[in-house]
Amino acid sequence: MRTLWALATILALQAEALDLLSPPAVLQQLPVGNLPVRRRNVYNYPTVRRAPRTTENLPQPQTRECYPMARYLMSGDKLRDYLNATVPPQIEKMLTCAEVDLAGLLGTVLETVTDLDLLSLLDITSSLDILGDGGLGGILGKGSSSKSSNPPPSLLSEVTNLLPQAQGILNSVTPNDGQGPDDNASRGSSLLQPLSAVGNKVGGLIESTKGILESVVPAGTTDGLLGGLGNIDLNDLLIGLEVQKATVKNMKLTMTGDGILIKATTTAFVAGKGLLGAVLSILGFQVNSDVTLKIGISTNNAQCVNLRVQDKDIRVKEVNLLLVKAVTDALPVSLPLDDIVSEVLTVDMNENIKKSKSCDIDFSDFNECKNSAATGLFTYQIKSSWTSAQGLSILYCAFFKEAVPMPGSPLPPIPKNANVSITLSRAMVRAVVIHSAKQSSIQMNDLDTQFARIVYSSQPDNKVQNTYWVNVTKDGESFATGQTKLIVSYTCKILKGKLKADVKIESFEHSMTPPDAIDEAQELMSAVMKKFLSNIIEFFNQVNIPPGVTSSSLNNAEVKLIKSNDLQAEN
Repeated sequence: MRTLWALATILALQAEALDLLSPPAVLQQLPVGNLPVRRRNVYNYPTVRRAPRTTENLPQPQTRECYPMARYLMSGDKLRDYLNATVPPQIEKMLTCAEVDLAGLLGTVLETVTDLDLLSLLDITSSLDILGDGGLGGILGKGSSSKSSNPPPSLLSEVTNLLPQAQGILNSVTPNDGQGPDDNASRGSSLLQPLSAVGNKVGGLIESTKGILESVVPAGTTDGLLGGLGNIDLNDLLIGLEVQKATVKNMKLTMTGDGILIKATTTAFVAGKGLLGAVLSILGFQVNSDVTLKIGISTNNAQCVNLRVQDKDIRVKEVNLLLVKAVTDALPVSLPLDDIVSEVLTVDMNENIKKSKSCDIDFSDFNECKNSAATGLFTYQIKSSWTSAQGLSILYCAFFKEAVPMPGSPLPPIPKNANVSITLSRAMVRAVVIHSAKQSSIQMNDLDTQFARIVYSSQPDNKVQNTYWVNVTKDGESFATGQTKLIVSYTCKILKGKLKADVKIESFEHSMTPPDAIDEAQELMSAVMKKFLSNIIEFFNQVNIPPGVTSSSLNNAEVKLIKSNDLQAEN
């Protein structure tokens, strides 16, 4: 029977498959248009989809090419000196800032994590760690990282009270197994040894707790002091709470290509009216924290860079209650509060610090950025800037007379042992020299001159050797070619953002080709030399240097033409 059913099923499936090849007449009568035919890519050629031609696809106008032509460098030591002088006061200001509200946050945390019982917040075990890594929390089985939030006296008494009860329980449940009472007692004693050790350590903890207080109070008053702390209402201590002082204890700087990382250890003293007593006075709270800042470079415009805090983070390590002797006014004694206070305070302070505006670290005195028009021969545009172990580096492109981009040329190495340095590439120097030469043509006695070529090189003792050639024409026709070999000495400084140069002739020699033209052109060649040097002085005094950093400028620094024919100033 099952065989017949299987055969019938197979025949039915075959019949249905055959029917699918020719759709039923009802489907052929449906009002459906011709469906698009999808052609197969027989040869597996990649399909190219053409993007619509939008404005983004259209050719864009070409911008001026930008090559690094000038460099400003502030050394790592100079930058570190600035940050060491600027950042600590700024961090201290941030901790006392109203928007950060350290005092208000601390008061809120203390009210949140406790029932306003001051003694319940004390974490005396952290400073009396006689029980090893576990502390009192380890004794109670909460792990080495846990802290007790209950009043220490009650906890200690509970643990101590367990000892005689445990002795009786162990004696009653330990089986004899035919052994004598002495064996039974010895076995119970061996089981009690760990718990007895706990009792001994608890006793030691009580004595040490009293010991730390007895070191600052008269003998016999410790018990009363503990009771007094337990009876203090935190509401009284939190009245008028404010950050009275913040101090950066130490700060570490790390400069990399990714920015400057600053880690500072800080202490803030938070107090209100305080509570005065005959023996001790409660001054307030000491908040110890680590502040981390990541400082990067911001570019406000194409000509100016500044420092900016990219990220800031604070981690509260410890909050201490401060006590002081009322009679002798000795240094405060710190009693640490429970870790939960530090943890909650860390979260709240980070939230306030990140959203505050008036509490930001301010570097406005680092660089005075002004959007002023160029007042010299060059217009500068920042190519790139970065920090490293060498310090702060800024590369500039330069455009001659605000329009002509300068061709690229490698910059010389950074000068050694310089706090601040500025380098102008030899291409910029050559542009000024050529511009001076073009303005030095002279017409005299039917003779006209035009500069054809000029070469120069730096010499020791602030001297420059020059050789230039001029084409001399007479009545519009070529007459001769003049050559002048010239050695000049120079002085050059930076004054108010520009070069201040002076040039004096040390020696010169004129010659002509053909030689017999020298008699007629001698006066002309001397006039050309005089005008050329006058133009050199005029136009080099119009050379403006890149902005750099105003807090570390090179005003009155000496400028030299180095061996590579680049200009360089440093101090």
